[in-house]
Amino acid sequence: MYDKEKILNAAPIELTIINHELLIQNIDKALKASPKSGALTAALKKSRDTLAVLYETLNMNVNLSQDLATLYLFINSILIKTAFINDNDEKDEALTCAKRITQELLEAWQTVHQSPHPQRPIGEIFAGLTYDKHGNLSEYNEQDYNPNSGYKI
Repeated sequence: MYDKEKILNAAPIELTIINHELLIQNIDKALKASPKSGALTAALKKSRDTLAVLYETLNMNVNLSQDLATLYLFINSILIKTAFINDNDEKDEALTCAKRITQELLEAWQTVHQSPHPQRPIGEIFAGLTYDKHGNLSEYNEQDYNPNSGYKI
């Protein structure tokens, strides 16, 4: 589904989206498999491996990442429990829950990726730095200040 070139050139958010899509594909494979089958075991392993990649890329110094980690661990616990379920309906119910959570996360990441990035305020000063007319952060320079018009941009 994904060529090597696309993955190598993908931005971090695009890799996140790809991993969520792969997780959903593997959960779908697990849904099609019989309880306790080799196909189920393989699909669950791939799903858990994908979750591990998503988990490892989180910056745990950010509150959102901590919340995502909790969701990923919850999905992982569903996948682990599913390996021990004997009833097909019970297996499908558990995996559908994991898929629904993953699908909502995927949709959120896609929305963020497709949204236009907010423009940075031009000329706003942050800790001795300012944004130029192109939205790039540059060093504040005392010579750029004019008392009548503000900072030169």
